[in-house]
Amino acid sequence: MLKIKYLLAIMGVLASFSFPQARAGEAAGAEACAASAETRLRITVTGVRSAKGTLTLMLYGDRDEDFLKKGARLDRIRVPAARGQVQACMPVPKPGSYAISLYHDEDGNKKLTKNWVGLPTEGYGFSRDAPVTYRLPQLDEAVITALPGDNFLTITMRY
Repeated sequence: MLKIKYLLAIMGVLASFSFPQARAGEAAGAEACAASAETRLRITVTGVRSAKGTLTLMLYGDRDEDFLKKGARLDRIRVPAARGQVQACMPVPKPGSYAISLYHDEDGNKKLTKNWVGLPTEGYGFSRDAPVTYRLPQLDEAVITALPGDNFLTITMRY
């Protein structure tokens, strides 16, 4: 009985997990990190299960009310998927506090695909490998501090 309640709670949380639609002019991959960018996030994504599709990484600022909210991201990049490990670079506006969410768009529909009960069928992850239990992570669980120059972080994909 407890397992069923646990699964239903997770399904409800993940069903509300949405990702904003594309904006014009968004960069992808290493070309997004021009040497002129003062502050950059060098992201290693591990545990990618296939080379199908792309990884979509979204950048959020330091406001609790904006984290994972539709239309509130600061930037988004898409990089080709590769089995195992993927490298990405994302410029950030200035030094400060940020959070990253990402998903593996294996089917190319530009959104996190879910099954009939609302659980993701594609991989996802968060900066600091913030946990997903009965709810989505809070900003304080995923926030990172970006200093001038290159900032290195690793995110483990969850399927």
